Amino acid sequence: MKRRHALLLSLCLFAAPVAAQEEFRVGVELQPYQPYSDVQDGEYRGYARDLLDAFAAEYGYRFVYTPLPVRRLLSDFLADRVDLKFPDHPQWNADQKAGHNVHYSHPAAPYIDGILVKPQHLGQGMQRIELLGTQNGFTPWPYLPEIRTGRIQLIQANQIESLLRMAGSDRVDAVYLNPKVVAHQLEQMGMAAGSLVFDPQLPHVEDHYYLSSIRHPQLIEAFNRFLAERAEQVAAIRLRHGL
Repeated sequence: MKRRHALLLSLCLFAAPVAAQEEFRVGVELQPYQPYSDVQDGEYRGYARDLLDAFAAEYGYRFVYTPLPVRRLLSDFLADRVDLKFPDHPQWNADQKAGHNVHYSHPAAPYIDGILVKPQHLGQGMQRIELLGTQNGFTPWPYLPEIRTGRIQLIQANQIESLLRMAGSDRVDAVYLNPKVVAHQLEQMGMAAGSLVFDPQLPHVEDHYYLSSIRHPQLIEAFNRFLAERAEQVAAIRLRHGL
């Protein structure tokens, strides 16, 4: 009797279908941008990875992360070569997205972009800034009028490290970046944490990054539910990464 039960159990286990995880390609930025994200030895890491992995585990998805340069990421997203894009924002590349029905999540990660200067220049206002450094792909929205009229010259670089060294050696008067990213990068470079400081009196942007998709609005809806229903878990992930 025991042998027959064991045989029946083994047959049931063999016959039971194994639910395959639904796989999605997530397009992410190749550039280092800790604490939000980074790619080390081909592996995507940081706050965004932990957040998206937690979401995928909650709903039984399998995410395959595809790190790409910023411009290539946008073109692959619009060409449906990736299913999801992070980070994204409704204001980013609005002209290129025209004609595409892009679905955006609820806010997924808070950020500040603004001016960082040497401590001795803190509070001296915008008038002293003639050369402004920022990363390729960044748009310093509050300073576009001055840039367009030529009063401020915009200097762009691929690497944040290069921009910080330019600011340290006075080759630019200030940089327009995310203060948390700058703080992390200064530490990685072995530079003093206060080498460059955020000037909150100057125009800056306080906003959020979003998860987006063109073909899979149901994923965005599920992600929104995850953000709401697992708010404590999301807060703990943010705290762990200093956000």
